[in-house]
Amino acid sequence: MTEPQQEQEIAFAREKAKRTLPVALLVLLGLVAMYLPLPKRFVAFLPLIVAIVLTIRLLRFLSMRSGREKIWPVFTLVIVGMLLSTLVLQVAFYGTVSAYEECLAGAQTNLAQADCEKLKESSMLGLIVR
Repeated sequence: MTEPQQEQEIAFAREKAKRTLPVALLVLLGLVAMYLPLPKRFVAFLPLIVAIVLTIRLLRFLSMRSGREKIWPVFTLVIVGMLLSTLVLQVAFYGTVSAYEECLAGAQTNLAQADCEKLKESSMLGLIVR
């Protein structure tokens, strides 16, 4: 590889890293936000949507490269899509999910936790979350 080609490859790798790092950090931030209590949990939508936008921009940047370099951005889109679908289901079944989480938060014994599991299984949430 000649020196100008090597410099181009180094510049490309730096630009790719500069575009990839924010995506990884946003996905991590969204994942951490998913562990917040229920009403605050929906703040995870924001970093995940921004991660999708930045990943699409990264894929456009990589459009002239081989398919092998596009695997991780596509994998990132799949992960973010799964996280977003989880949030959408929690919005759709907000009452049930909220009741289940409040029950678990107040459960002090194994018997009380078993009652919460019965609550989960008796609702539509039991069909979705197993």
